Amino acid sequence: MLASPHTSRQKVRYALVLLSLGLLYGGCGWLIDHFFTPNNPFPVTVWLPAGLALAAVIRWGHRVWPALLLGALALQTLVLGTPLPGALLAALGAAVGPLLGGMHIRRHCSGRLPFYRLGDVFRFLWAGVGLSALVSASGSLLAQAWWHYPGVSAALQQLCAGWLADATGTLFFAPPLLFLQRSGGVDPVPARASPLELASGSAATLLAAAVLFLGLNDPHGLYTALPYLLIIPLMWTAARASLRSAHWLAFGILLLALAGAAGGRGVFFGDSPGLALLNAGMMVLSQSVTLLIMGALIAERGSAEERLRRANHGLEEKVAERTAQLAESEARQKQLVDAAPFPLVLSRLADGVITYANERAERMFKGRLHSTQGLTVDDFYVTAQARDEVAALMRDKGQLRDHEVRLQDTGGRIFWALISCTLVRSGGTLHVITGINDISERKRLEHSLKTANEALRQHLNEIESLQSGLKEQLVRDPLTGVFNRRYLDDALPRVLAHTLALGKPVALLMLDADHFKRINDTYGHKAGDCVLSTLGARLRDSLRSNDMVCRYGGEEFLIVLPGMSLEHAIAKAEQLRKVVQQWPIEALDHTLNVTVSIGVACSPLHAEDAESLVHAADTALYVAKSSGRDRLCVAEPPAGMSPRSTTLSG
Repeated sequence: MLASPHTSRQKVRYALVLLSLGLLYGGCGWLIDHFFTPNNPFPVTVWLPAGLALAAVIRWGHRVWPALLLGALALQTLVLGTPLPGALLAALGAAVGPLLGGMHIRRHCSGRLPFYRLGDVFRFLWAGVGLSALVSASGSLLAQAWWHYPGVSAALQQLCAGWLADATGTLFFAPPLLFLQRSGGVDPVPARASPLELASGSAATLLAAAVLFLGLNDPHGLYTALPYLLIIPLMWTAARASLRSAHWLAFGILLLALAGAAGGRGVFFGDSPGLALLNAGMMVLSQSVTLLIMGALIAERGSAEERLRRANHGLEEKVAERTAQLAESEARQKQLVDAAPFPLVLSRLADGVITYANERAERMFKGRLHSTQGLTVDDFYVTAQARDEVAALMRDKGQLRDHEVRLQDTGGRIFWALISCTLVRSGGTLHVITGINDISERKRLEHSLKTANEALRQHLNEIESLQSGLKEQLVRDPLTGVFNRRYLDDALPRVLAHTLALGKPVALLMLDADHFKRINDTYGHKAGDCVLSTLGARLRDSLRSNDMVCRYGGEEFLIVLPGMSLEHAIAKAEQLRKVVQQWPIEALDHTLNVTVSIGVACSPLHAEDAESLVHAADTALYVAKSSGRDRLCVAEPPAGMSPRSTTLSG
């Protein structure tokens, strides 16, 4: 940790760290400006200083703010040539954004890296990437507005471009820096791959990336999608080796992509360097976010498996100990029987009267058992059914070996015994010689073992339930409870293929909450989350059992209505619009009136494939929102088909 300076040595060390950080910040900015900004028609780039600043705050805390502020100010004035008033505003935004996001992550992650839990990853994405980049981009926009106001549309474009640049740089640079700085960032489970396996896999992946980004020229854009397949070895590395190795491998891949974009080579390079840089930046976003989320899921599952393995190991040790105790008890009993007289009872077969019992038998039953007492074997059986069973076996086979039965002594104590019986003739009368062994302790151990097995079975059922819940989380949106975009992308093509094969239509409703950003800005994101959660529940309750509602992204929902014609879909959309309009939503302490805009499309009228059908519904939604919101709009049919009335107002 970077301690507060008290002694002269600490002050010198503090100053050196701040100076080094400021120089590194400015150097990263100069590198991006020198190699990626010239002749770039796209405003999006990979702004490395944003990742460096966030990693520094997460690592050392708020004490690094002077280095961030001075480094950003020097970068704005000396490298970018921004006038001093604007440079101050831009530098302030570049320092405050990482401070806000980084301190929030430090406060909630308690010293651990924000990559091993899904909640920490989401906090890193929204606070460390989203919030930090938004504040930094706002500072840059205000810096330009100080001396030249670009207009609302241009300002929004610049804000989005600045946010994307800072977010991309953060996702690209912050994770490897944090893994480099934090020695405690080890995975919660040991690596399953050998060092040779990891090294060979990483080398092959980097070689493939080098071929794609530095060696393969693709002027027609035929292989632009190939780099996205590199996420497969990244997921393998996260699952088989460690998250640290996966993030460093991702850093190497993205570094090669940027090098190719800067050098005008590789599959991303088209007619201009700007297009190559834009494609590389988009790959940074998609690959980094995917690795962060899937890596956290892999780490959480690995932790659960490790805990289960340890629990199973402990349970196996207990079972082995109990089994050893049981075996030892049986061996001791056998040794005693072999070495000394054992309980022995002689009784007449006809009436069961006991005629002889040795000393060990009398000690077992706690009383005199000779014939003068008039006792019978029936007096020591707990139930008549057990006595009849033994008698039937003796009549059928003439002997009995190691039969378990419950007996009781003269004091009423019930115990389990192992008896062996043999018929003998004495004085012309048939007798039964019964050897008895008290096995109460063994039965107790068997019961304990059975209880332990039941506990193990219950534990395994709980693990299976957790795994089932994890699978459900993969296809469900955690906020609204409806299906997520991933499930939609997988299910919609199958639904279309099946329904169209039956000659039936499939309707699609694209629904968007009107002015949702205003709700977030006015009442806070928690209120916005309540609105989305309630909206998802109402949509789900208003649909048929075979209909499918998915959260498409942000405040947008996509509803799939298999077998529903366009006319019925329009009526259903109007019903949903009125349901939302007429029922206010309770969000925290506020009652909010929410309206929705809906785009309607139907297959096969508007399209027969999933992507085109979604695009048609999305286009109709855009028309509905542009026409005033709180209404629905039907997609225009393709060229050559008769148009329909497309807009229904509320």
